[in-house]
Amino acid sequence: MNFDRYLESVKLAGSHAKGTALRDSDYDLFLTYSPNAPGPLSAIQQSLADSFHGRIRNVSVRIDYKGLSVDLVPSSNNRLWQSRFNTWLETDIEKQIRYVRDSGLIDEILALKIWRRRHALRFPSFLMELATIRAEPRNFRDVLHFLATRFPTARLLDPGNSNNVVSDLLTAVERLRIARRAEMSLGVPFPKPPDHP
Repeated sequence: MNFDRYLESVKLAGSHAKGTALRDSDYDLFLTYSPNAPGPLSAIQQSLADSFHGRIRNVSVRIDYKGLSVDLVPSSNNRLWQSRFNTWLETDIEKQIRYVRDSGLIDEILALKIWRRRHALRFPSFLMELATIRAEPRNFRDVLHFLATRFPTARLLDPGNSNNVVSDLLTAVERLRIARRAEMSLGVPFPKPPDHP
């Protein structure tokens, strides 16, 4: 089924909207569909993948457009479909963008993205942004110190909907891997983090 006639708006989202994009970062386009669109969001996601020969990720469809990687994120009533978990989530993308953009920590977030790439870590961008803000850093070493000590048990919530625990995007093992790499980057061993966030 073609859902084009139910498309209400297309907005830039993700790192380019927040000001946290690296030179070769993917583009995120937030597609808002009418609540009257027939079928579930999963059907819209699949339709986009079929129409653009794209690849379904979690809440988006990755397509190639003139040499650029573009993630199409279909939504309706502030709901997104998570194909990885076979369920939907509710959030406010505009709140997410404002929260990160207004944090005053763009340079630290960009540095963390470069650090993640250098060490080939699985660390979703939105979670990195939230971790940087939670660290309340004066410099990049403070971000690494947070990752090495408090990140493995920190509960990081979506500013667009506090019911969404963004830190759950990583397993405990993946969070510990990030913590150990941060400790190595600092060159100083830290005690084990406490059992609370």
